[in-house]
Amino acid sequence: MSSVLYPMQLSPVCRSTIWGGNKMRDAFNFQSKLDNIAEAWMLSAREDAPGFIINGEYMGAMLHELLREHPEMIAAGSDGSCPLLIKFIDAKDKLSIQVHPDDAYAISKGIGRGKTEMWIVLEASRGAELIYGLNGTYSADELRDAISGGTLESLMRRVPVKAGDVFYIPAGLIHAIGGGILLAEIQQNCDTTYRVYDYNRRQADGSLRALHIDDAVACTKNFTDADIDAFRCEHGRTDALADSKYFWAEMHDLRADASFTVGDSFVSLLVTNGEGALVYGGEEYPLSAGISYFLPAGMGDYTVKTQNGELLTVILSGPNAL
Repeated sequence: MSSVLYPMQLSPVCRSTIWGGNKMRDAFNFQSKLDNIAEAWMLSAREDAPGFIINGEYMGAMLHELLREHPEMIAAGSDGSCPLLIKFIDAKDKLSIQVHPDDAYAISKGIGRGKTEMWIVLEASRGAELIYGLNGTYSADELRDAISGGTLESLMRRVPVKAGDVFYIPAGLIHAIGGGILLAEIQQNCDTTYRVYDYNRRQADGSLRALHIDDAVACTKNFTDADIDAFRCEHGRTDALADSKYFWAEMHDLRADASFTVGDSFVSLLVTNGEGALVYGGEEYPLSAGISYFLPAGMGDYTVKTQNGELLTVILSGPNAL
């Protein structure tokens, strides 16, 4: 049975954590019974956190089930598994110091794929900062000694942040989001995080959060800025936020109507600010901050009508991204 192609609006999958805030309730008008909305998964084709289609022909369908039935909506050659996961993250408090596995390590653990990601900072309070890699070159033994001796934080590279900053985080780069930051995250569709340090914080029940020191140390790599830039622009597109082996991401700051095309890859369209309409096939689809659309591969031309829209679009960078 052939698929019906149109802009599919997705429901956010909201999650609460120890470090989360509630900025998304006001910024995006998200409704949730959770104590906080630390994360909103805006493109989620996962069985454990299913995003739902809330308009059109497939209204009420879970995205992962639709893509399993129609893998061509992702890209030619897809097995129906969406390679990407896209989120908003509201860090009222700092996240744990952590690292993610690369593809090879993930496969060795039976996970399937690694987790390279990118952050686009939407809001940042005065003095907000990130941990973005190590401040030197350290061996696995030196990392272990710092963890056991309580000096790990002294090895971290801290970077001040402001709205509009973009950070590419290849798998293996140790990192942490600081408090007071709202950001959009593009990542491989993997939910594996190895925590190496969590400031001895206790959860509501009084327990410490689990750490994964052996895996974290095994995954951590020493990266230079040049290394990270090379990953971010592997295909030479320095005008994009990223043109890596996994995804091609662009931010569009629109002050007039603009036309776009959905080609061989699906497009994730996420509105980060402003309002307007997406026009396709003679119909208009609403655009406002916090709205997410899955635009299936092969959908063709569409127009965005807006005078103040900020849109994040993400596509697969080629067949190897599957």
